[in-house]
Amino acid sequence: MTYQNAEEWWYAAMQRQSSINEKEQLTRRKIAQSHNRENNITAPDTLADQELYIQGKMELAEYEAYLLFKHTPEF
Repeated sequence: MTYQNAEEWWYAAMQRQSSINEKEQLTRRKIAQSHNRENNITAPDTLADQELYIQGKMELAEYEAYLLFKHTPEF
């Protein structure tokens, strides 16, 4: 599917069922929280994006593609 912008992609993904169980979500959340603490990451936008992977709404390859789409300037 093609999205007009990152916000549209984020909202569409958050409507999906999770692809992982609660135990895996908890593991991912703990890893992200530790990473965020160590790197002083507090930006709400970044934390919201992390939820896509933490909640299993996107697999890693799609999450990486989403971040590239979101943060690559248009030419």
